[in-house]
Amino acid sequence: MNTPAGSRAVAGFTLIEVAVALSIIGWVMGSALYLVQQYADERVRLREQFYSAQVSWNHLVEHYQDAEEWTEKNRKSKRSVKGVDTQGGYDLRWELEVKEAMGSDLYRYEVEVGLHNSDRNRAALFVYLVVKN
Repeated sequence: MNTPAGSRAVAGFTLIEVAVALSIIGWVMGSALYLVQQYADERVRLREQFYSAQVSWNHLVEHYQDAEEWTEKNRKSKRSVKGVDTQGGYDLRWELEVKEAMGSDLYRYEVEVGLHNSDRNRAALFVYLVVKN
């Protein structure tokens, strides 16, 4: 096919167009990788928090059973107030604090749990129990 004199046929993309397209693709891919990393970090954090809450509940339930006198008396005296439990492959340190509350025989039981090698707590749960002496 003949082209009129003075006109030029354009074939392909200019270098600027290719550079802009690659920049946009790089920005989109970088954003996608960042979001995937955030999602993975959040899953790990939630898993640690879930297992920490589970350890807290386990220890609070033990003391609830003691308060309701569902366990043997000699088992009550052997309960520790701190330790390390393994849950879901994590070593979780826990510490129980018992405080007297207002009212007769009313106590506040609070369990704080965190990763064994960290000072930061992942869960802290408490319950008020009436303990008959």
